[in-house]
Amino acid sequence: MTLVVAGYRQNGFRWNTEESKELVPDRKSGIFLIADSLISTDTHSGREPLVSGFKKIVEVPINVWQPHFIGELFQGYIKVFQTHKCLIAFAGSTLTAQHIVNSITNHLSELRIDYEKGTEFKCVVRKSCEPNNLVSNGIGTHYDDDIFIPDRGYQNLLSAEYISDVVEHSINQALNSKMKHVLGPDALNAMRTDIVLAITCPITHEDYLYTYKFEHEFLPEGGVKAFCNKSFASANEITVIGMENTYGEPLRAVVKDSIENGASLEENLLAFTTNCIREDQTFEIGMPVIHKIIQGNHVTKEVYQD
Repeated sequence: MTLVVAGYRQNGFRWNTEESKELVPDRKSGIFLIADSLISTDTHSGREPLVSGFKKIVEVPINVWQPHFIGELFQGYIKVFQTHKCLIAFAGSTLTAQHIVNSITNHLSELRIDYEKGTEFKCVVRKSCEPNNLVSNGIGTHYDDDIFIPDRGYQNLLSAEYISDVVEHSINQALNSKMKHVLGPDALNAMRTDIVLAITCPITHEDYLYTYKFEHEFLPEGGVKAFCNKSFASANEITVIGMENTYGEPLRAVVKDSIENGASLEENLLAFTTNCIREDQTFEIGMPVIHKIIQGNHVTKEVYQD
C-alpha cells in the first residue's frame, strides 16, 4: 500500500470578487506532493517490508516535436519545439504502475505539431498514436512557406487540460493492454492502481492537480473492463491516494483547520503525513518521506529520514 498526499502550495491569496468576498488560493505558487517510499508484501507470517526509498513520485518530460521542412517540403519530425515537466505519483500495484508510467512517458514525450484545416488553417498538438495530417500526406508534400512559422503558429498550443487528457488516454491504454491477463477478482485487485498528475499549464501558468482513480465494470458479453476516472482538485482541495480510507478524513481535517486559522497548509500536511508514516506499524507505508514541489518547469525534492 502507499500514502500520497498532494495539494496546491497556497503561498498567495487573492479576493474572489466574482461571487463572494472570501480569500481563495492563487493557483500559481506550485503543487506539493508527499509520499512514503516503502514497498512491502504479504507473507505467511504477515506483511513484511521489501524495499525502502522506492520512488512513488516521478518526474516525466513533455516534449512537443515540430515538423521539419526543407524549403516547402515536409520531412518528418526531428526537432523538439518545447519541453515541459510534470510530476506523476502512484499508489497500488508497482508492476501496473510501472506499465502505466511507461505509457504516460511514451505518450507525453512524443507529442507532435500538426494542422487542422476547416474554415481556417491552424496548428494543433496531437499524440503520436492518433491520425496526423502531415504524416498521412507523406514525406515530401509541399506546403506554403507562410503557414508553419513557429513564432506565429506554434504558440499556446499545449494546455494543462490537453496534457491531462493525454495522461488519461495513456492510463486507459495501459490498463486495456493488461486486461487479457486478468482472470478473476484477485487478479483485478492485484492490478488496482491510482495516479496523480501535477502540472503547471504552459499557457496560463496556473497549477493543475488531477487524480485518476482505478475503476472497472463487468461487460454484458463477459469479461471485465478497467479504466480510470479523472477528477480535478480545486484550489482548497487536496488529493489522497493509497491509504485514503485510513488517512483521508484526518488529512482533510488538517486542511480545514489550516485554512480556517491561516496556517501553512503544506507545512501542516507534511508534518501530519510524516508522523502517520513514521508511526505506522502495519508495514503498509514507511519512511523515508519524499516531498516534491513542481512550479512551472522547476522541481525540488526533500527527503525526510527516520
